[in-house]
Amino acid sequence: MNTTRHYFIAVEIDYETKKWLYQIQQRLKTDFHYKSWVDQNDFHITLHFFGAIDRTMLNRVADQLQQLDNRAFTVKIAGLSTFGSVNKPRVLWVGVEKHPSLVQLHQDIKQIVGKYVQIDKRPFTPHITLAKKWASEQQLQNKAILNQPTGEKQLHINKVVIYEIHSEKKQKYQIWQQFELK
Repeated sequence: MNTTRHYFIAVEIDYETKKWLYQIQQRLKTDFHYKSWVDQNDFHITLHFFGAIDRTMLNRVADQLQQLDNRAFTVKIAGLSTFGSVNKPRVLWVGVEKHPSLVQLHQDIKQIVGKYVQIDKRPFTPHITLAKKWASEQQLQNKAILNQPTGEKQLHINKVVIYEIHSEKKQKYQIWQQFELK
């Protein structure tokens, strides 16, 4: 039987960086009213979101991803930002340097994925989501907190993964397949 699940392609983040992100996230919880705070183990950089996709189609994409010829590289992560309304932002995130190697990796994945499914036309904004779904009627009071320094961390990117989404679990994302960069 061929069931349809939700999947996405992402950069996996190392344990030390996840701990650093978690500390930032914990400091922000009193100022931001979100329904969903990302589990520490689920931090990642999304490269392509499939949503529901047939496993056969996903296997075809995975076969192509095995051919990625990108080299490992390092990016800086720092700074807070949001998507959505400044008063009730729908997503809170930490920024990721738009390094040429990351942009190229994203383009290469888009080219592969585009052979099989519709690709997102929005500009690539590399980020790591900390929280989503504003949960209050009250607006964000302390907007200046977005300018608060997070510090800066180097993130070595040496692996791309396909995550399978398990929305019913605390840790929602499980690696379905992984691809080492050179």
